[in-house]
Amino acid sequence: MTDTIQTPADTAADEATEAVQAEEFLYLDPADIIIGTNVRTDLRADHKEFRKSIKERGVLEAVTVYRNEDGQYVLLRGQRRTVTAAEVGTPTGLIPARVVPQPADADRIGDQMVENIHRAGMREAEIVAGVEQLALLGVSAAQIAKRTSIDRPTVNAALAVTKADQSRNRLDSGDLTLEEAAIFAEFEHDPEAVERLENAKRWRRSLAHEAQRLRDEAAEREADAAEVERLRAEGLPVLSAEEVAEADEVLRIERLVTEDGEPLPEEEWPNVPGARVHVVKEWVYPEDEYDEESEDGDESEDEDYEPAEPYQQYVPVWVVTDLAASGLRRRGVSGSTTADSSDEGESEEEAEARREERRRVIANNKAWASAETVRREWLATFVARKTAPKGAEALICEAVVTGHHSLSKAMDHRHPMLFTLLGVDRPTGYYGAGHDECHKIATKASTPKAATMTTLAAVIAAWEATTGKHSWRNPTAWDARVLGALVAWGYQPSEVERILLGEEPPTSTGSDEPEDEASDAEASDSAA
Repeated sequence: MTDTIQTPADTAADEATEAVQAEEFLYLDPADIIIGTNVRTDLRADHKEFRKSIKERGVLEAVTVYRNEDGQYVLLRGQRRTVTAAEVGTPTGLIPARVVPQPADADRIGDQMVENIHRAGMREAEIVAGVEQLALLGVSAAQIAKRTSIDRPTVNAALAVTKADQSRNRLDSGDLTLEEAAIFAEFEHDPEAVERLENAKRWRRSLAHEAQRLRDEAAEREADAAEVERLRAEGLPVLSAEEVAEADEVLRIERLVTEDGEPLPEEEWPNVPGARVHVVKEWVYPEDEYDEESEDGDESEDEDYEPAEPYQQYVPVWVVTDLAASGLRRRGVSGSTTADSSDEGESEEEAEARREERRRVIANNKAWASAETVRREWLATFVARKTAPKGAEALICEAVVTGHHSLSKAMDHRHPMLFTLLGVDRPTGYYGAGHDECHKIATKASTPKAATMTTLAAVIAAWEATTGKHSWRNPTAWDARVLGALVAWGYQPSEVERILLGEEPPTSTGSDEPEDEASDAEASDSAA
């Protein structure tokens, strides 16, 4: 008698055989098949040619079903074919079906989404429903993207919409795209923000830019409130933003005088009746130490020098909101509350024009900062393209042949902005840092199409690195050239960016007007 020894290879073969045997191929009456839960709700079964084909030739590609606990066949894939066959009939009255083991819910939903997304194109509302079902089963966003082959931004957008009923209803009705619905969902709790988004949509302005401005404004308000609370914790009587907005006037004590016409000593400011503290932001311009150190140096070394960027800092300012109660008066005015111009001889019209220009500068500076965030996110996706868009070669040729300063500067510094957009860590700390990484990027582009796209990415990143708040004030021909190309390739610019294209922005500053700009404290920071 001979014993049979079961080897690991034999075991694997047996398991594979069992898996194959677990599947069957049958012909079933479509009316007997139970239509299981499916992420697809719009079957598009009214297509005449599709119905005619089913009726005359039957279902040519087998549907997939499984047996439930009661032995009934439940449909997994092929809902459109099954429903249509049941409605119009087939030559034999049957349809081919592959019977498989009952899958887990997460696998079922993921498979159904993959099948439909990459075939006839699911409606965005159906994608949201499928993503929601997977999320409820505990599947993470990363796993949903992996299971369904949907890009991560779309998965994130779908998840955002599932938590906002109003935005989801508008998506279902076709009023919003998934991308738009995700933006509205983010601000659904804020009626004023939703109104601004509605206006942007109505006037066909970029929702992405408006949303970023709303985020930045919210972050600024949060930072302002935190500074107010910090100073209050130190015992200072600080005005909140709401109190500043409600005040008829907010006058700096340093600009007021006593009844005798004398300025009040600083140590006496806290003792003024009704004195409060107003937190304002002032521009700080770092001293240009480079010029002092290299005053006698070689001017050729100054080409790549860039002065430190000015920045804003919080400054507590002692103010009064009731001039009569304070016992003080405006400088140069005896017993009068008429506003005194900060510049002698300046007319009221000139003063208002100066204030309006100041408000415009501040509003556009904020708008540019928000636009930069959106633009660079778009560029990060753009530079990852496999092939360059139409017209790329002309832009590359112009940048290289003319030796544009932005490109030569980027080359000298090993393309720091390109590294940023590509998500590549750039080593620092020694001359020539980044050379190896640049070489890897270049050698990776081994085909003509890839090389063209990589070079285009370098040209655009070089231009982006030279942009800033100065760009809208002094736009150049190259700014218009590059931004115009980006617009042609799908980028939707904000209002302030359109200045680079020679277009005039709206004259109104809207909600961007700082409260302190309309008050006597208007000179608290510099616009230039």
